[in-house]
Amino acid sequence: MEGLFGTDFEIDITKTKAEAKKIAKKLEQEKQIEENTSKYLKSKSLSIQERLDIIKDKVLNVLGKQVENTICIRTLNEFKNYIDNAIKTGIIAVDTETNNTTDPMNCEMMGLCLYVPGEKQAYIPINHIDLNTKQLLPNQLTYTDCRNQLQRVLDNKVYILMHNGKFDYEVIKKTCNIEIPPDWDTLIGARLIDENKYADKRVGLKYLYTTEIDPTQEKYSIDELFESIPYKYVQPDIFALYAATDSMITYKVYLWEKEYFDKPENKKLKWLAENIEMPIVSVTAKMELRGVTIDQTFAQRLKDKYNKKLIDIDTQINIELEKIKPQINS
Repeated sequence: MEGLFGTDFEIDITKTKAEAKKIAKKLEQEKQIEENTSKYLKSKSLSIQERLDIIKDKVLNVLGKQVENTICIRTLNEFKNYIDNAIKTGIIAVDTETNNTTDPMNCEMMGLCLYVPGEKQAYIPINHIDLNTKQLLPNQLTYTDCRNQLQRVLDNKVYILMHNGKFDYEVIKKTCNIEIPPDWDTLIGARLIDENKYADKRVGLKYLYTTEIDPTQEKYSIDELFESIPYKYVQPDIFALYAATDSMITYKVYLWEKEYFDKPENKKLKWLAENIEMPIVSVTAKMELRGVTIDQTFAQRLKDKYNKKLIDIDTQINIELEKIKPQINS
């Protein structure tokens, strides 16, 4: 069957044993090809251009079906029209792609990823480089363009979705000099739904999508698709197939979470999410960007004070438990 990230294979129990073996062998062969490709890409004998050619084929093989669903916005007029549609719809998913780093303090934003329901998933390239000239590729937009169009999103109170929004907030602030606080962060939403299942840092956007929305989908990461290559050298149209899809998935995960939080029995949890957890995203992002000074002497006094209170409470609990110990034992 066809999945979001490529072709999935499913063994039908009605098939003969020979047919099942044939499918299993095909799966094993494809896994071996993937492993060999990965090793080949790490070979020092390959030029960057050769790596790019291999990666292009790899991305098209995995995400080729997304070509019809993806738009790479190259002009300011296209960008404005897309934001016009976001304003009309009232909601937009926002994501960022950076230059092979997760450090928002020292990154460049390769491009901005957007999704508006009813529209194609969009990628706005900014910092892709020509491999030969080492100059910016033509027909890209700028940080200023992003700032101006995102300001329109804020001015019109468009509902903003992000996944791990603190990171995207920091990247956009550092590169475009505008603060874009998410109204809903799907990473936080998932952890509020199940703090144990989704507490692991490795639980990412695609994990949520494939686990809770479409289990038939394969899992792929940016490192697997674009391994051993600076993202800036990847052609925007190819990079967009991965990048823009993330913004669309963010919206899909949001719909799944919204259904959960809109249940009457989750009214208090929804209030907590909207009024405490989501607003804290931009607060913690500002703290990280600005830096925080800690009064260590005062912090130690607080630690001593509340440790003593905890010990006292623990002692009182043990006293009360001792009183009813006979009842417990019986």
